[in-house]
Amino acid sequence: MILIFTGNEQLDKELEQRLKNTRIVYYPDYVLEENEAEILITALQPNKYNFKEFMFKVRQKNIRVILLLENKKSKALTYALILGIYDIIFDPFTIEDIESLVKNPKNFSSVSEYVKGLLNI
Repeated sequence: MILIFTGNEQLDKELEQRLKNTRIVYYPDYVLEENEAEILITALQPNKYNFKEFMFKVRQKNIRVILLLENKKSKALTYALILGIYDIIFDPFTIEDIESLVKNPKNFSSVSEYVKGLLNI
């Protein structure tokens, strides 16, 4: 099951149409209570949890996260990398970019340049 939690109604509906076995989610608690989720496609959006807390709880459930970020300077990038989230897409992106990432997960080497920058090495 792929959960779609971007907060962008148009994007959510298009992803739901293009990807198989999906469900649009409107509340963070649903994500945390879902037991069949394999992938969460999400963007930063306000909810009752802060980003770090919410992503930590999602990753504790071993849910793969595809994170949509505005740019490479986002503070969320650091937290995502610490939590082992490597499937990160920066704006501007297309539906095809997200579809490709669902089928072809990134690995550490895909994000190593960002980690290198964070570690100043």
